[in-house]
Amino acid sequence: METPEQWLATYVEQLMRLTRDLDQAAAVAFVREVYEAGREAGIAEVAYGLGESE
Repeated sequence: METPEQWLATYVEQLMRLTRDLDQAAAVAFVREVYEAGREAGIAEVAYGLGESE
């Protein structure tokens, strides 16, 4: 299992390869924002008994 630093670095690197004008700080902020949104959505799904999203 990857540590938070490893998955963050992996996704930041992938995002930066896809864009030309995105600096590393902006990429890190975006990846963290997406992660937090997904985490919150997962918690809400469990709370409402929805299970895995489709």
